Amino acid sequence: MRCNFPAIAVFAASIASLSAGNILMKMGVDRYGALTHGGISSLQAIIRAPALLIGVALMSVQFVGTLTLFKWGWDASVVVPVMGLCYVGTAILGKWLLGEPVNALRWLGIFLILLGVFFIARSAAAKIE
Repeated sequence: MRCNFPAIAVFAASIASLSAGNILMKMGVDRYGALTHGGISSLQAIIRAPALLIGVALMSVQFVGTLTLFKWGWDASVVVPVMGLCYVGTAILGKWLLGEPVNALRWLGIFLILLGVFFIARSAAAKIE
């Protein structure tokens, strides 16, 4: 069995960067909206809402990670669903950092995502062995 540490690291970095990027985009857009409604120009609002630009940069990290995994020969039917773990990270960060409600139905959805990723990862591991 070959070592998959580089791929695991790229998956982890991609998922973490997309989850954090989503939260920063939300924070940045909220700030941007408040600034523009206050009469500040769009360009000045973007400059005063750095979370927006940092969020875009983090989302770009995820994009490069996905391209890297494809380049290494990973199947799209594995990479894209595993990247779905960003939904889990985003929900947890949204609850923790933004105070967003995560009700029982959302937790059920998060559990189903985790279950689906588990099965997809197991199928990918069986292919590698």
